[in-house]
Amino acid sequence: MARISRNGEKYQENFTLKEYKTWKAAQAAADKWVVMMKKKLPPPAARKNRMTKRNASGVVGVWAFLDDSKTNTYCRWYARWPGCPNRGGVSFSADRLGDDDAFICAYLARINETVDRERIMKKLSSFRKTKKYKEVLKQKAVSFE
Repeated sequence: MARISRNGEKYQENFTLKEYKTWKAAQAAADKWVVMMKKKLPPPAARKNRMTKRNASGVVGVWAFLDDSKTNTYCRWYARWPGCPNRGGVSFSADRLGDDDAFICAYLARINETVDRERIMKKLSSFRKTKKYKEVLKQKAVSFE
């Protein structure tokens, strides 16, 4: 069996031993089919910055963590991207910054692909004055306030 997918569509074809008599012949036919299909189909879409159904925040690479233990409740917004130097990404406390600003900081970290908090905080103060600030907040799918 050979499979290929493009933009969420899956294509497959069976190459049976009964039809091709040997595994080598079946494999060669499958390889030929894949090459032919790759020529017919559009190139694969880039995976970076692609929204998936698993995304709950509304922004690719940004998510929230809520700890609701017996002693305290707190929320952090995280940003992560391919090649991020921090294994868990970079996080911003909603308790300290407020839910909206923590979300925006995670957004800014993600789009700028930086873990430099000082740079992000400088961008935050100028970003608040733009129309884009409200547009990004509208994308936020969950709130913890």
